Order: sequence, then C-alpha cells, then structure tokens
Amino acid sequence: MTLHAATALIAFAALQIWLVSSAISAGAPSALIIVALVILIALALPITRSVERRWYHLSRQALASWGLHARFRRDVRRLWAAALTLPFLWVSGAMAATDAIAKIAG
Repeated sequence: MTLHAATALIAFAALQIWLVSSAISAGAPSALIIVALVILIALALPITRSVERRWYHLSRQALASWGLHARFRRDVRRLWAAALTLPFLWVSGAMAATDAIAKIAG
C-alpha cells in the first residue's frame, strides 16, 4: 500500500499543479486557487497516510486471506479514483466559487 499511496500522492499533486496553472493562465485569480491547492494537499496527506498506516499494521498482524486481499484491492481502487478525480472537482469548484464571488463583488 505504501507504493500505491506514494505514487497516488505524486500523481495527485502533479495533476493539481497542472490544473491550477491552467486555471491561472485562463484568468482565475492566483491567490484563491493557490490557497485552495494548499488546503486540499493539507487534507490529502493525512488521509493517505492513515490509509497507508492501517494497511501497514494489517500486513504485520493478519495472515493473507481472500477477504483481506479484496479489501486491499478496494482500497487501492478508491485511493486512485480519489487521486485522479478530486483535482478536477476541486479546481472546477474553486473556479466556480471565484466567478460567483466576482459577480457578487462587482
């Protein structure tokens, strides 16, 4: 799980950076998008670490079983789905919020 967690975090961060830089070049205010990026990464690291820690302890305590293998596969799928979809949802939400705030203010 450690390899999956580390790789998913790298993919997540790279995708976030690419999306944020694209949003900024499209005209979004850089301060709001960067703050949103920092907040999301600050939330992603502890969540990923807790998943990795849980599997580290399970691998030390539990014997290999089919149920454990199925749970591992499920957690890996969830980890990768979150790493590849959350950046799109987060940046598009931050852009919508930025547009809404701009309309209210101006």
